[in-house]
Amino acid sequence: MDLLKLAVLCAACLTPVALLRKKTPEQALLLTAAIVAVVLVRCLSAAAPLLDKLRSLFERAGVETVYVTVLLRTVAAALVTRFCADLCKDGGSQALATAVETAGAVAALVIALPLLEAVVGLLLGYFA
Repeated sequence: MDLLKLAVLCAACLTPVALLRKKTPEQALLLTAAIVAVVLVRCLSAAAPLLDKLRSLFERAGVETVYVTVLLRTVAAALVTRFCADLCKDGGSQALATAVETAGAVAALVIALPLLEAVVGLLLGYFA
């Protein structure tokens, strides 16, 4: 991934988005969503080798892969939540942004449930 190219792409779209926002805010939001999608796809494709490397490092350290998966899924949920909430705010709907953020928090708790179960199991085993 070339960070400079993505930064230039985002900066180049600032002017058209600002101009569209004055006349047709719907098109400005669509252009913003398209640029965000392009950036996300490029970031995900660049992150794939990094994720494989992280998994191998955690495996060598003896950390169970389920915990690594939980960690990565939680980070992904947080990023998706942030991007979606920001798009809602750009579209002028603070209420939708708040709903997306709430859904993201609930999703993070659901994703992290295996970790919570493991911690409770350790605590119960320690005090029993």
